[in-house]
Amino acid sequence: MAQTMSSLFSRLSLHTTLIVFQIVCNTSLAFNNMENDATIVSFDVIGPSLSYPPGGDFGKGVIDLGGLEVSESLYFKKIWNTHTNDSKGLGVSFYEPTSIPTGFHLIGHYCKPNSMEAIFATVLIAKDTTGDPSQGALKSPIDYTLIWTSKGGSSDVSRREDGYIWLPIPPDGYKSIGHIVTTSPEKPSLDKVRCVRSDFTDLTKVDKWIWGNSSSVLTLHTTKPKTSALSVPSGMFLAQNGSSAHDLACLKMIKNDPYYFMPDYWQIKAMINSYAPWVYLHPDEQYFPSSVSWFFQNGIKLYQTGQTMPAPVVNNGANLPTSGGPDDAFLDLPSDEYNKERVKKGFLSNAVTYIHVKPALGGTCTDLAIWLYYPFNGGGELQLGPFTINLGKIGEHVSDWEHITLRVGNFHGSLKAVYLSQHAKGVWLTPNEFELMSGSTRPVVYSSLHGHAHYSTPTSHIHMAGKLDSKEIQMLNHEFQKMNISPIVKGENLMGIGVRDEAAKSNNVIDIASSYNIICIDHKQSDSEPWLDYTGRWGPKITYGFREEVMKIASKLPKLVGKLFIKVLQKLPPELLGQEGPQGPKMKESWFGEERV
Repeated sequence: MAQTMSSLFSRLSLHTTLIVFQIVCNTSLAFNNMENDATIVSFDVIGPSLSYPPGGDFGKGVIDLGGLEVSESLYFKKIWNTHTNDSKGLGVSFYEPTSIPTGFHLIGHYCKPNSMEAIFATVLIAKDTTGDPSQGALKSPIDYTLIWTSKGGSSDVSRREDGYIWLPIPPDGYKSIGHIVTTSPEKPSLDKVRCVRSDFTDLTKVDKWIWGNSSSVLTLHTTKPKTSALSVPSGMFLAQNGSSAHDLACLKMIKNDPYYFMPDYWQIKAMINSYAPWVYLHPDEQYFPSSVSWFFQNGIKLYQTGQTMPAPVVNNGANLPTSGGPDDAFLDLPSDEYNKERVKKGFLSNAVTYIHVKPALGGTCTDLAIWLYYPFNGGGELQLGPFTINLGKIGEHVSDWEHITLRVGNFHGSLKAVYLSQHAKGVWLTPNEFELMSGSTRPVVYSSLHGHAHYSTPTSHIHMAGKLDSKEIQMLNHEFQKMNISPIVKGENLMGIGVRDEAAKSNNVIDIASSYNIICIDHKQSDSEPWLDYTGRWGPKITYGFREEVMKIASKLPKLVGKLFIKVLQKLPPELLGQEGPQGPKMKESWFGEERV
């Protein structure tokens, strides 16, 4: 506790110490939904930022977008809340950022569901640094539109007092970033909030549901940037009353050098040491990770279009082609059976993870994409209602590249989110959704059996193959009834339909912080591994009879279930079926763009 408080105080001036101590003491009340309206709360559950080596403007709390400075407001006071009118019966609470430094302004309020779980809340405040009194980066709204009020509305909205949600009306050439919430029918002061000049804004789209149900006049969602890699999320909520258009923007980095606030090499290493996951492999895992160099040194051959004979891979991939299409070259295992099986199993004690460091969200965050290499991906299982079907060779392929991405905020260096790759796509989770290694800030991740997809919990997971249509559901229900099995409910059986991934704790782990290689830092010149620019595939296309394998499995199932099994397989992407070897990390769309979700 002493160390935590010391780290916190180091970020603040002495005259604010007493205020911050009161904030910290009251924070725990927020997590139990017990705070009163006067309580100042924080939702930053990781706590104070780490101590980073000094250097540059990383971690200093303020980022300049090019005439508009933004900072995170981590502390809030409650404005209004309700406890009903959603599917979970929990309701929602609205908060106003507080303890705003001189010169900074509100650009909107924040809201969150009244769940018991602690969450991260990063809401931006802004300061005009253009020096232009007539066309500055910030201006007050010219009026407000009332989006919704609980007064006289639905009787199932439980509240002690009425709430009002307002949309600021911006002057010409400016955009509204967030809503303002009050407990009074009087319009807020025009000086309450600021609108942002249009060139500092970007388009947004509706993201996650927060509150409301099918019968609600009002629905609340989070938003996220629509397209640009230079977009900066503001942390606000979007309120829609059924007739209102989507009228909120996010911010945008327009500075010539968006990398200015990125960490240096030693700060990156501090991030890795503090946040790198601890990855558990399944106790029945047969196909372990290795280093890329170990793979190359064990008889791996390069096959190229137009070449009659394969060539050995040399010098850590120095002879791999770096031009051409993905199907112009591929790598394959040794031809003799003994060495082929040996290389398939990988070499855990030699395993190295490969880290790509890149800017995210307009340079306000740093993404550390951590790539793990497996020489072989094993066959999987398919869950079809109550049936767990071993897919045999289906899903097998030479080489498997999987990754975990850490998103660290450049304001204070705290971990904001973790991306887990899961076959063709993946999922972003907040740090509080992970168990942490004892006494650390490092999340625990589980690698699934044979397929190496990543999860935050050690259980069975169903990777959905796509929704079944009503006729398919009816077909499967009919077959289940004949077997005295409970029918599918609302399109999905409780056991699920899709690829089944098993994840569990074992003695086999990958400690990413102890064995890694930073292969690329986007904003710095660095030596690159020769294999990184290889454009071909890391494994051949399948050589077994795929259709024959499918029909062999289907023939062992009840007739209608077998038919549905074939239909479900057709919904799976090629990555899950193992029809061809993958390309390397730099050839993935996430190398230069966003993660697939």
